[in-house]
Parts: sequence; C-alpha cells; structure tokens
Amino acid sequence: MRPTKPEDVASVVKDAILNGHKLDIRGNGTRTGYGNPVKADATLELGGLDQIEFYEPEELVIRLGPGVTMQTLRATIAARGQYLPFEPPFWTGLYGTDPARATIGGTMASALSGPRRLFTGAARDYILGIQGVNGQGEHFVAGGRTVKNVTGYDVSKLMIGSFGTIAALTSLTLKLWPAPPREQTLLFDATDLDADLVRTAEILRAPIAVSGAVRLETPQGWQLAFRIEGMQEGVAEHVAELTRRIDRPVAATLDDKDSAAFWTTIRELEPLSAAPDELIWRINLPVSQARGFIDVARQRGGLSRCFTDWGGAEIFCTTKPDTATDDAVSRFRALAKACGGHATLIRAPDALRRSQGAFPPASDAVAALSTRVRAAFDPMGLFSPGRMTVA
Repeated sequence: MRPTKPEDVASVVKDAILNGHKLDIRGNGTRTGYGNPVKADATLELGGLDQIEFYEPEELVIRLGPGVTMQTLRATIAARGQYLPFEPPFWTGLYGTDPARATIGGTMASALSGPRRLFTGAARDYILGIQGVNGQGEHFVAGGRTVKNVTGYDVSKLMIGSFGTIAALTSLTLKLWPAPPREQTLLFDATDLDADLVRTAEILRAPIAVSGAVRLETPQGWQLAFRIEGMQEGVAEHVAELTRRIDRPVAATLDDKDSAAFWTTIRELEPLSAAPDELIWRINLPVSQARGFIDVARQRGGLSRCFTDWGGAEIFCTTKPDTATDDAVSRFRALAKACGGHATLIRAPDALRRSQGAFPPASDAVAALSTRVRAAFDPMGLFSPGRMTVA
C-alpha cells in the first residue's frame, strides 16, 4: 500500500487494526537490508508522501513528506546554498537498490549520519518537528518550526532511529545550515595505527575546523585524510595549521568537488570493496581500544578489510564469508564488547539477521524502556515487528 495523503495513512492503519494485520513501514524500501527482517502481513510504503510542504530558506527550515527523495531534497536546498550537516549516506550500493529512490523518511527513521556527524551532530539534532499516525490510527503532532517549540518530551527525536517501529511518519520539519563555500581535503601517508590515532586526536582537540578524519587504505597505501571547510581565507589558515601540527608531507590535496567526491566514497563505505558474500559491520568503541580490536578481530574474528572514521571511534569493516554463522557473529560481537564497544551488522543474510539481529543486544534496562515506548505508541504491535529486536 502506497498512500499519497496523510489521511490515507490513518485509514490503512485503522484497517490493519480491524483485520489484525501487521504492517512493514517503509519509505521506498531501498534499505530494507539494514535492520532485522520484518514478518508482516502487508507493506505500508510512505514514499507516496513526496511533497515539500514549505521551505523557508531565510529561516533555514523545511517541512516535507517522508517520501521526498534525498536527491530532490539535496538539490532543492543546494540551490539556496544550504545543506544537511549530518551528511546522511544512502548505502543503496550495499543493498543493490536505486539511490534515486532513497527517501528522507527512511534516512531519519534509520538515523543515518556520515563522517561529519562527529563535528556537527547527528540526524536527530536536525529534526524540529514531526507529524505521524500511531498504532491506534490517530494523527499526532510533535515539535514545530523552531527549537523553542519543543516542550516536555522531545517526541520528534524519539522517532529518529526508530526504524518504523513506533509510528508511520507523514511529515518532518528539519533545520538546515548554510553550506560552506569552500572545502579542502589533505591526505598524509599513514604510519603506525596507534601513532596515527594519537596524532588525529591531537588534531581534533586543536582549534582547527576539521569536519572529517579517517584512516583508510587507498591505491597509494594507508593514508590519513582530514577535511577542512569554511570561508576561503579560513580554510587556507586552518590548512596551514593542520600541516604544521601533523608534521608530515602532504601526499595529496583535494579541492571542493574532488574533496566532496572523496567523502562521498567514505560515506557510502566504498573503501571496504566488500564482496557480495562478505558481512559488513560498524563498530563503535573508545579510540584507545581501536588498535586492540582490529588486531584481535583479524586474528580471531575473520576481519578482512577496515577503515576508521570519527578519528578512530568508529570502525567500518568486513568479515569473510565463512563468518556468516550464528557462532561467528556472537564471537565477533564479544570481541567488540571486550574492547568496550558494540558491533552492528550493516549487511548480512536475512537468516543471520533474523537469528542474531542486526543490532547488538540492549541492556535489560534499555530493552524494558524501549518496550514501554513502543507499547505507548503502538499497543497492538502493528508496526514493523521484529525490525529492531530478535524474537
């Protein structure tokens, strides 16, 4: 079912209640490989709600339906010199789907943020308000056009990262930022991983306008990459300071479009060169534990390729095809937990995601809270059952 009006969404939900049907809530279905497989009686696609309701460039605010595609949104706001600072990825290349169909609703529901997230905030930091339909077929509104509209519980932020398990969103209000007129990326040859992460941490603590920091393997070997954005004069000044502090020769400099293209490859995880049958993971952990985790994961977890983002606090990696078993996934997660982190499966076979879950197990307290929240919005459990939890 693909309604084109909010009232039709409510009708679909009410009909599901009457018939006892479960609904798989989607945008256009381009990232159904992220999260657990859903067992539902019908699919409710919100991609038909594809209207921009209002856009006020002077106020840096836009309200739009969840079905507006990311390409349409980016083109609309770029024409007025604005952008989404949290740099959301598409990840459609990982699942073999069409990037032109990726929606803002799916992006926010899965809370996807890119390399700039460490420096500018996450997807939930840019939501001002939402409208939606709960599991009883009732319309509700939360937030508004400004941050000051948010009083009491910030329900709008609660929806970000809920993967369609709480409500069917019919409208989102986002705040935007002016796009920096200039960007430049500097690449330096890497050395020892520990030394590189220590030096990166020093750079990130310094008064330098860095908006991206990764360590990755390129055709030229392992390299560190730093992105600097801002006004022309400011970028030149900060580039000079970065070069002075890192105290290594610059291996390459990427300007503007080339820099943007480079970070697009990072955002879409292209440096992993993942084979179709390899698992893809995201590991979040303390920077001080990154080296230890990578070493032990290579020795005992089947780790194949990896790169570090967020200065080392996030690791994207692949594991070999023979790790696509329940035992291997459990062991790999245990390795991450032993290093103070957690491991999320970004891509894996349906059967494995169904048995082990795409997300690491939540603590008892968090699981209980999540259950209460879902019950408050969707007491009959209609929406995307099993998407975030293993039955």
